[in-house]
Amino acid sequence: MFTIIIPTHDRPFLLQRTLASLAAQTFTDFTTIVVSDSDKYVAPYQALQSLPGPYLYLLRNNTPGPATSRNLGIKLTDADYALFLDDDDTLEPTHLEAIAAAINNRTDKAKSIFYCDFNIIEEDRSFTPPKFLNQRPISIPNLSRENIFVQNNIPNSCLIYPRSILQSAQFDTSLILFEDWDYLLGCLKKAALVYLPISSVNIHKSYLAGEQNIRRGNVNNELLIPTTHEIYRRHRSLNETSRQQRIKRFEDLGIQLSTDQF
Repeated sequence: MFTIIIPTHDRPFLLQRTLASLAAQTFTDFTTIVVSDSDKYVAPYQALQSLPGPYLYLLRNNTPGPATSRNLGIKLTDADYALFLDDDDTLEPTHLEAIAAAINNRTDKAKSIFYCDFNIIEEDRSFTPPKFLNQRPISIPNLSRENIFVQNNIPNSCLIYPRSILQSAQFDTSLILFEDWDYLLGCLKKAALVYLPISSVNIHKSYLAGEQNIRRGNVNNELLIPTTHEIYRRHRSLNETSRQQRIKRFEDLGIQLSTDQF
């Protein structure tokens, strides 16, 4: 029923934690595809072999980055649905079971992108395993396609794509940031956005200084505004309301832009 696509880069201990959360799933009708863009570490075969279903571990040697890895995973999936799981995030044991039960009886499932709630887990990765600092639940039940065209509040690990929608787009490998937002917007032009009241995705974050705590979300801050502008340029507003909300986002930052770009 599911393919779990995991791009990874030189984080073997975090990847093993992610794979352990998949091995613990109560619903076992899934395949795992792990795509590494570095051969610095030995593949975690023991963790992979503990998975209940088949798996692929792919080592590629072209452009680093999660976009290329996810695109490779998309080409290889043949499941009904796919999830993109970051290599530092985890799923509670009943996550896939809850998703399967929620979507099985829906008549709109082939043309819907599903999303769910999540938990933020803050940790210090200078310890192995990471030291737990704090946890807080995040509920996002009322998001619409219009909301996502203004700002993406859905972590990539919380989205469930039907295969027909999944394979209609590709991640842009030229984007340093927001490639997941760009991909979601492209897919939402062909699909509805449907909320599932499930909160069993753990988004692990580390805000502390130090090499072990560096994440993509901690760096490249200088690209936030220009990349957002580029996303707006690529994916025009759905209506006047979303256009005005986009304008306000930039105005709140003290930036005046030509409104015809939104």
